[in-house]
Amino acid sequence: MVLVDALLGEPTPKLNLPHKIQLSYPGREWFVRPYSPSNPWWTMLLAALPAIVTLKGIFVDQHITAVIINRKENKLKKGFGNHLDLTVATICIVVCSLFGLPWQVAATVPSIAHVKSLKIKSKCTAVGEKQVVVGCREQRLTLLIVGILNGCSFFMWPILTLIPVSVMYGVFLYMGVSALQGTQEINASTTCNKLITISNQIA
Repeated sequence: MVLVDALLGEPTPKLNLPHKIQLSYPGREWFVRPYSPSNPWWTMLLAALPAIVTLKGIFVDQHITAVIINRKENKLKKGFGNHLDLTVATICIVVCSLFGLPWQVAATVPSIAHVKSLKIKSKCTAVGEKQVVVGCREQRLTLLIVGILNGCSFFMWPILTLIPVSVMYGVFLYMGVSALQGTQEINASTTCNKLITISNQIA
């Protein structure tokens, strides 16, 4: 669709990307000072209220993602790392806050999609029988490559500015819809397990 847009030559909205590394707010320093003459001391007390709400949201999101990823169905061997993951996320959030950068949090849907793509399923199955998960390729190479490619995308702005915004919307829509299937399967299996547990307790 990018080639079709380029051949037609229609003035469609394109991605607007910066050509250099700069602050999004002109005049601001790279380091965000917690206290300054333009930022009175009482603003820190007011900021603590929404910070508590945000803390609860990040805490819940981190643990829900960890519980879903470490389910027995995924057959992970390295075990839980809830406290380590939460500690790393906390350090990243503190550093990003001091420099006004986006927070690094547990993204539930991409995390589920990542684990789903690394699953090893059985190849020899009977007719009509679903494939069984026999293991998972546990590694961090894919996430490392994703991070490197995200950093390299800065040098690709002459190419990225040729992509119409509607094409990006289509890509995001496809990614969202395709990720729903795995999420629904996890929710359905969780519900079934709860119903089985309740029925066993009643019996």
